[in-house]
Amino acid sequence: MSSFAGVLHRYTARNVAFEFAPTGRKKVLVMIGGMTDGLLTVPYARELPHALEPHGYSVVNVQLTSSFLGFGTASLDKDVEELKLLVDFLKGAQGGRRETIVLMGHSTGSQDVMHYLLRHGHSVAAAIIQASCSDRESFGQAIDPPLLATLNARAKQLVNAGRQNELLSSEYSTHLFNTPVTAYRWCSLMEPGGDDDYFSSDLPPAALAASFGRLKTPLLVAYSENDQFVPSWVDKHALLARWRAATPPAVWSEHSDLIKGATHAVPEPAAQRRLFEMLVRFLTDFPRADC
Repeated sequence: MSSFAGVLHRYTARNVAFEFAPTGRKKVLVMIGGMTDGLLTVPYARELPHALEPHGYSVVNVQLTSSFLGFGTASLDKDVEELKLLVDFLKGAQGGRRETIVLMGHSTGSQDVMHYLLRHGHSVAAAIIQASCSDRESFGQAIDPPLLATLNARAKQLVNAGRQNELLSSEYSTHLFNTPVTAYRWCSLMEPGGDDDYFSSDLPPAALAASFGRLKTPLLVAYSENDQFVPSWVDKHALLARWRAATPPAVWSEHSDLIKGATHAVPEPAAQRRLFEMLVRFLTDFPRADC
């Protein structure tokens, strides 16, 4: 267990974000955790400030309504709404009038980043997605296909009937860390083309054109080479190539790659160093992108 020096910002009446020391830099990286994450839970987030300090960046770890076990009753729309409030806060007097804001999402936080860029991309300088695996493919490989089809059909019926915010039974939550989940969020995560379905390997070109193809903000993709939540049949190199082909060339960072030796949350010290090297190269290079 550890203690961390820094500043806790309350950017709405019910949301906070922790800025690791050193604080108050004009350049800031906002770290968004994945499903079940909250403050200080992503392993490498604690070392990230030391890696970025020489380059003039502070690191802010945000807590959203969807953090920890709140994801099942939340949505990407709600996350983006709260992230925009944080960005506005950081740019304002109370937040230190930051001049450069970069978003970084880990795991499902990567979906937040994509969702944000498609709505408010002009409000941040750049973005990073790390461990951007597909929740649909990850959870789907652990559920018997006929059962998954039945669960999806029932949840979709509720959504179509206008009961999207209705909580589903434990038959559903047992597949999502025993977390209460609404019909909407289940479909968003588990249905092809759901709101959360940005990173599945089987998405058609039209879907990628509607997401990666519409980006106007410099983007780094740092994909964990040994991500245990990615099905073994997914070709990670081919997947990154598809994303790159769909993204405007001026937006896609040439530093995007697999993080050698990294599992999902990059707890491995050597892999963390490789990740930090990628981040530093990107953060010192992206202002030259003509977007």
